[in-house]
Parts: sequence; C-alpha cells; structure tokens
Amino acid sequence: MPESVPVLRRPVTWLIAAAVVLVVAVVAVVAILLAPPASQQSAEPTAESRPSPAEALAPAPVVVPEPEPVRDPRIPADCPAIYTTDWSGAFAPDYVLNPAWSTAAGAPALYGTGDATALPVLQETAQLTCGWLPPDGGDGTVGLVTNIAVVDEAQAGVAIGAYQTAGMECYEESGGMRCVGEWQGVAGSAGESHFFREGLWIATRWDGPVVSGYTADIIAQLFG
Repeated sequence: MPESVPVLRRPVTWLIAAAVVLVVAVVAVVAILLAPPASQQSAEPTAESRPSPAEALAPAPVVVPEPEPVRDPRIPADCPAIYTTDWSGAFAPDYVLNPAWSTAAGAPALYGTGDATALPVLQETAQLTCGWLPPDGGDGTVGLVTNIAVVDEAQAGVAIGAYQTAGMECYEESGGMRCVGEWQGVAGSAGESHFFREGLWIATRWDGPVVSGYTADIIAQLFG
C-alpha cells in the first residue's frame, strides 16, 4: 500500500503558487506605472516624423531695391531752365514744349538719338527729357527731342564712336566734342546733334523743326 501524501504539505504548495501569482501581478503593476502616458507617447516625435534640416523652411530672400540714380546738380529740374532764352516763338505754332500727351501715362519714350549703338547708353544715363512736339499728339518721331545725360568717359566714347561710324561729323567745340549729322526726314529736315563735355551729354534729334543756335544755347546755360 503506497504512502499517502501528508495533508500538511498541500497548503505549502498553494502558498508557493499564490506567491508566484502575486509577484507576477506586482511586476505588471510596476510596468504599467513606469510606462509614459499615452498622450506623451503620441506627442513625442519619432525619428521618421522629425523634419530634417533640408526640409526646414529657408528664409525668404531679402530684396534690396536698386538705388535711384543721383541727379547731377548741373542739370536743371525742368526743361525751360536748360535754355538762356525762350524758344517757344521759334518753334510755334507747330511745336510746343512737352505737350500734355507726351508726358501722360503710356506716352512713347523720347530719346535724342536713333543710333542702335548709342541709344542703349542714352536710355541708361538720361536724366532730363525735353520735347518740342506737335501740340495735338504724335508718336515722338516728328518734332525735336533733347536729353541731358550723365556719362562717364567710356560711355561717351561708345556714343562718339557710334556716331563716327555712322558718318557723322565729330569735332571739338566749346570745350567739348560735338557730333552732327543731317538728312531728309518724314517732316522735312532731320538730323542729330550731340555734345559731350565734363561728363554731360546733350543729345538732340529732330525731324521737321528748323532752328539755329539751339544746342549752343543749351551749352551756354549749362556751362556758362
């Protein structure tokens, strides 16, 4: 007959089992308490969600406006002041100084030369434009246009070289260099007169008006 297990040993086994269960429960509770809150877990960015430096927004480029050209103090603020006399009688009645249509929005740009090489230089350097033009309108080709520009030695050399190449007569006059050309235009006598001295360029083209001493009068006013 086999030996029977003593009754006193069974409670010990139960106690051991209960202790194991209790330890497991304590470990589970500790793990739960030490784990970060769910909100913190979702808020913490992962390596994949963090933007890389390349993805960061680049600063907007700083746009520096181009400075306005400094106006040469030798150039008057308005057109009547470039002359020593009033020329309105010599141009009347067909042409008036700066008629309203010539200065309105959308009016054609007026330059005192049509030479393809010299024109870009004048467009860049002109500081005052004066036009004796038909009073009732036009496109700027008929009449007389004068620009007063500020040029350096290289820019003046480009323009003078262009006029010499075009067959204009260039010569020294009044302490500067003068280039003159004449031809037949759509409204009568046409031509261009250009005077360079001490960094100033008096550029004039005309088609129609016939006046004498015009450029000489401007020279006397600006350099007299």
